[in-house]
Amino acid sequence: MSQLEILQWFTQLQHPILTEFARVLTFLGDEEFYFLILPLVYWCFSKTTGFRLFYIFILSMYVNSYLKILFAVERPIGADGVNNLFVESAKVGSHYPFDSFPSGHAQGSTTLWGYLAIKSRSPLIFSSAAVLILLISISRLYSGLHWPTDIIAGISIGLAIIIASFFVDRYLSSLGSGIHWILVILTPIILLLLFPEEEGFKFSGILLGAGIGYLLEGKLVNMKISSSLIRKVAAFTIGIVGMFAIQVGLKGVFPEQNIFDFIRYGFIGVWGLLFAPMVFVSLRIYEKNNKKHFPIFKSS
Repeated sequence: MSQLEILQWFTQLQHPILTEFARVLTFLGDEEFYFLILPLVYWCFSKTTGFRLFYIFILSMYVNSYLKILFAVERPIGADGVNNLFVESAKVGSHYPFDSFPSGHAQGSTTLWGYLAIKSRSPLIFSSAAVLILLISISRLYSGLHWPTDIIAGISIGLAIIIASFFVDRYLSSLGSGIHWILVILTPIILLLLFPEEEGFKFSGILLGAGIGYLLEGKLVNMKISSSLIRKVAAFTIGIVGMFAIQVGLKGVFPEQNIFDFIRYGFIGVWGLLFAPMVFVSLRIYEKNNKKHFPIFKSS
């Protein structure tokens, strides 16, 4: 079967009930969802795992955006015999509709859930993550928004990035804090120089803000996450409100230029990893941890 025939077969399965299910799966691969789940891990479960996941995920999306522009494959929107759903979910990049390869939903979900599944070391979580990644990926075929090769490439790249991250982590764990400072500052700058597009400015900005924020949080705040569900809910609510206030507020104030996207996303990164924990501790939602702060890449 050709790729077009495969898509035609999947879109012929469209049914109102299945479409609503696919809508939920589409959201689970959207930027809005990632803006919820990434800080949730950092604020409510583990700062170390949260930071690593955040950094690996953003790097994965950086690679995805770079490859989309490099290959410029046109999406199957309007293809013969293919009924397209949720087209708005595809119009997130600056090069739509020539941004089909690789699938951001497949790569993003693989990176996020794959990393968390491996860290959990739980067969149940691992199996659940695999099923969720598969369903999110298939939903893009069902919706007629990606070619099968886009899905295969997205999953493969996501897995490759996860595997590489564990090897790199072993090396970085032996480095001192001074090298960590150099890395969190130079890495986003280098990435921006390599990819001076709209997406490159955003990803580089948030990586720079998050990296600086995490290092300063360990020195100035060193937040200790509470085991209380109520306190976690309170922290998450305050943190998310602040994050979206910055996202929407600064977007309305700043001119529509890439450099201001870099600054805006940088503020989001600093808020999420430094100022939000400061607020949590100041409001006594969380306490300061008197134990020594672990380096970014300390093995665990």
